[in-house]
Amino acid sequence: METTTLNEALRFSFPDGFRKLSEAEMKQMKLLQSGPGVCLRDEDRHIIVSLGYRRAGLFDAILGGKDLVKSAQSRIAGVMRPYGYQLAASASCPVGSKTGQYFQYTYTAQNTEMVGECCAIKEGKTIYYLHFYVRKTSRDEGFALWREILQNARWL
Repeated sequence: METTTLNEALRFSFPDGFRKLSEAEMKQMKLLQSGPGVCLRDEDRHIIVSLGYRRAGLFDAILGGKDLVKSAQSRIAGVMRPYGYQLAASASCPVGSKTGQYFQYTYTAQNTEMVGECCAIKEGKTIYYLHFYVRKTSRDEGFALWREILQNARWL
């Protein structure tokens, strides 16, 4: 089991099969987020998870979860447009004992249909962005696992 903690405040446990990517592997990926974080991959289930956080700026201090995820959706839509980005759904979900807001989208990468999700949650002066990517053919199994990971997260 792989465990990782963000900002000494939010701990995730990942089932067997997940491994943290090295710095070199993370640089090869064109991640949208900047700042502290970690990426994990499950090769067999074709899943990638990117977890990050940043301090809320002055403008962010007044935003709620829905506003944060809407802003992230706008940024991701712009970057992912060349890959056939399509917004699929949005809702809330448990992140440990708190509630995050998320949106899902579809896109195509290297001729493979994919589904991505961005979940945003603000705790105090920190915003956490939790990204999940899975092949469309493994969507149901992948998202069931992701929901379990999010629900079992622990706030420290």
